[in-house]
Amino acid sequence: MKKIIVVRDPKEWNLGVTGLEVVSSKDYLTQPRFAGMRNARVFNLARSYSYQSRGYYVSLLAEAR
Repeated sequence: MKKIIVVRDPKEWNLGVTGLEVVSSKDYLTQPRFAGMRNARVFNLARSYSYQSRGYYVSLLAEAR
């Protein structure tokens, strides 16, 4: 199972853990490679989860996928 951490700025999150990908919320929402991804665990660490924010849509899409 692929593990993805979604954050505002991935440059601030240099974890160096194998099997873990850190991406920006914008990339997660717009890049086609995430749209078709199945069987992935998404950890949304966005700063805001308020309605119509990027964090809100990351959670919404992660649950739907």
